[in-house]
Amino acid sequence: MSDFRTYRADTMQEALRLVREDLGPDALIFHTRQIARKGKFPWQKERVETEIVAIPDDGQGPVPAPSRRRPTPAPVRDEQEEAAAPDLSVYQQRPAQRSTPVDRGISDDRRREEPVSPVVHTSKKSSEPAQRKADELESRKLERMVSERLDAMQKMVEQLTAQVKQGVSRDIPPELFTLYTELMDAEVEESLARELITRLKTRCDIRELNDPEALHRKLFAMIESEIRCNGSIEVTPGQTRVVALVGPTGVGKTTTIAKLAANFRLRDNIRMGLITVDTYRIAAVEQLRTYAEIIDLPMKVVTSAAEMKQAVDDLAGMDLILIDTAGRSPQDDLKLQELKTVLSDIVVDEIHLVLSATAGYRHLRTTVEKFQSIRPTSTILTKLDEAPGLGSIMNVGQLGLPLSYLTTGQNVPHDIEPAHATRATRLILGQERVSLPAPV
Repeated sequence: MSDFRTYRADTMQEALRLVREDLGPDALIFHTRQIARKGKFPWQKERVETEIVAIPDDGQGPVPAPSRRRPTPAPVRDEQEEAAAPDLSVYQQRPAQRSTPVDRGISDDRRREEPVSPVVHTSKKSSEPAQRKADELESRKLERMVSERLDAMQKMVEQLTAQVKQGVSRDIPPELFTLYTELMDAEVEESLARELITRLKTRCDIRELNDPEALHRKLFAMIESEIRCNGSIEVTPGQTRVVALVGPTGVGKTTTIAKLAANFRLRDNIRMGLITVDTYRIAAVEQLRTYAEIIDLPMKVVTSAAEMKQAVDDLAGMDLILIDTAGRSPQDDLKLQELKTVLSDIVVDEIHLVLSATAGYRHLRTTVEKFQSIRPTSTILTKLDEAPGLGSIMNVGQLGLPLSYLTTGQNVPHDIEPAHATRATRLILGQERVSLPAPV
């Protein structure tokens, strides 16, 4: 049985070069055809390849070449007949040069993919115009198809956008939709953003709805009124005030308490001491001890409620006592109960729940709910410099606790500021950055 081999290239010349290099100059050409290859993507044009099926010379002499007359087209045969008796009108062709290797060898099934046309050797000049015309027609057909698909996709995108706008913000007029998206980009919780825009709509007349500056002013006033702040820790000389910081792990309680201690001691010259119950993280205890030594503050380490009471009694002559606690997972009820027990035998004037601005609304809400048993009086929002949007300031404000401080970095004693509604609103709306000097 003859060793049929298949070669494909972009042009006839390149395909013949493959044949010549592989089978030698005396190879026998079985048939040639052109194959349309579709691109990987709908918008890519088809490209036409030339396929040559050849066999090596078996030494029995060349197969007679066709006469110079124009060959008569072969009769049309069905696939079964073609597979049983393929067209053997072969001729000897002197191949040219080579390009790149392609598939070699062809099965009967693949030969039946497209009808095998007889080898017809007409002049190159007579075949090229017809081929160009066919290529142009095929190219135009593909361009029309791609254009139609792109138009359909564009209409689909427009319809989906309209449906989203209608479904998500059915009650939001187009004039307010930009403000709605700004709130969403700032990470304001979706239901809260919708509520704000709906209320804004009811408070604006037609003239104001067409005035972007007026809309921004009204929205600013609404957000500002929603943010509750109770200010910084107030210390009265001669009266001991006990303040504890609690919260989940990783929110920056120890760094925050170091900032507060440094500011009260170095800036305000307040007589104060530190207590830590963070015995689960030795590194945190040592970190706070280092700060205490630098600032020259007395520090107590406790592990139980009895030791806590004794430490507070030892520091009774101070104007301010700051208590650093171990981080507790909102899901760990046992550890939360332990924390509550440690603080139960002393009078704590303020309990600040420390939360991270990088946390999502659901996590913030769960944390506030779980820590309610410890009865926090306010919240400290940390890591504003790491948050993708500062809508968490408003999200926290909706959870029932006022804000006391905002932290904007890791630098001690800097990067902390008392919470103010105006400043917070500017941060939420992107009118100020966390790196700006904080009002004191």
